[in-house]
Amino acid sequence: MQLADMSARRFLVLLGGLPADAEFVRRWQRTPRTVTSPAEIAALTGVPVTSL
Repeated sequence: MQLADMSARRFLVLLGGLPADAEFVRRWQRTPRTVTSPAEIAALTGVPVTSL
């Protein structure tokens, strides 16, 4: 399966299965990131923004 065809949920599940000492995990932990925009959170998680 190509990354472009993968759902965000599937990608996050696969990431969650990586061991703590995996290269990706170590690099991700060294990359500070704060996400506060509802649109960006929706893009990252695949969960659509709902209006209140």
